[in-house]
Amino acid sequence: MPEFLTLLPPDEARDKMLSHLTQPKPDSESIDVVSSLNRTLAEDILAPHPLPDFQRTTVDGYAVRAADTHGASDSLPAYLTLIGEVPMGDSPSFEIGEGQCALIHTGGMLPNGADAVVMLEYTQIVGAGLRPAPTDEIEISRAVADGENVIRIGEDVAQGQLVLPKGTLVRPAEIGGLMALGLTSLR
Repeated sequence: MPEFLTLLPPDEARDKMLSHLTQPKPDSESIDVVSSLNRTLAEDILAPHPLPDFQRTTVDGYAVRAADTHGASDSLPAYLTLIGEVPMGDSPSFEIGEGQCALIHTGGMLPNGADAVVMLEYTQIVGAGLRPAPTDEIEISRAVADGENVIRIGEDVAQGQLVLPKGTLVRPAEIGGLMALGLTSLR
């Protein structure tokens, strides 16, 4: 009686064949991030630090302690003492205490003690000048919650978070993200 040839199912045949093949690991090199366009990552990229690495505001306004604005409204505003202005790009040299606030601009670093920002549209200067000056009172006509109008430390990227997995094709967007994290070289 003639013997018949038994065939493997296609998936099993492919798996059996692939198990006998060896795939050489491609060489990798360390290169500058700016030179990595259209290259493929050989290693995972983990965030070396949180981004942002400081609390910052998302609006122009006044950095406050949210508790100091509790219940504030048009008919019953809260009044806070202005103690200064946060210079853009600088760390504040003061701390916000009870009943105090500081002028702050979009992207500015929140002073210690502050946990929220009241938008300028909900404030009014109670003083002589058109521009706020230290010791002026600021009238707040809207309460804010803890964390309102604030980006917390690590809210965009946490320290140690996988930013880009190995095998990723590096494009301009990836280069920008890597540079924002302060990375200068990769594999």
